[in-house]
Amino acid sequence: MVKPKEQKILIILSIILVVFILFSASFFMVLFDKSFYNKSFDKYGVYDELGVIDVRNTIDYLINYLTNENTEINELVGFMPEEKTHLEDVKNIIIWLKALSIASFVLLIIFIMRLSILKDFKPNLKRIFIYSSISTLAVLIIIFVLSLNFPAFFDVFHKILFPQGNYMFPAHYLLIKLFPQKLFMDFARKMFFHTGILSLILLFLGSSSALAIRNTRRN
Repeated sequence: MVKPKEQKILIILSIILVVFILFSASFFMVLFDKSFYNKSFDKYGVYDELGVIDVRNTIDYLINYLTNENTEINELVGFMPEEKTHLEDVKNIIIWLKALSIASFVLLIIFIMRLSILKDFKPNLKRIFIYSSISTLAVLIIIFVLSLNFPAFFDVFHKILFPQGNYMFPAHYLLIKLFPQKLFMDFARKMFFHTGILSLILLFLGSSSALAIRNTRRN
């Protein structure tokens, strides 16, 4: 039998995990979205300057490199040594994020299975859905407000993730040409959009479950 205190802890941890999963899922949805890159490269003149075929080949390999531990950076043509060092750091972060996302999903399943032995499992699941979606939307609003001054937000974000400071390059470097700051702004906005939609879907599922439970009890 799960004790009330343990039950509360499991619900809180599950909510935290869901919030993290929603944000990480949204990140990877945009990261692998080739249509996003096509529109952005066309919008910001990257194709005009570097050529469509070369850019697409570079991006395909770059995404594969950043998300696959077995892909070597030596095949990335046109990048300076300091750019490759930065990309190695980015890859390590993404690999860790991928591992944490999988671990979070596994833990969430374990916690839900543990909660399922309770009689009020459905109300608990409803609480997880509703509170995690509300928490995600709250965090999303805070991040959105902070990102309204995107250059400052972008700089602070990089200082946190890359304290060694190897993320600033001259304008003629390939990374800067491929990924102007406005592209990252579009990336963030699309990620926030996906996160918001997923949160609203979860909120709808939780609210629907709550109504179904209430109607069942009345009958």
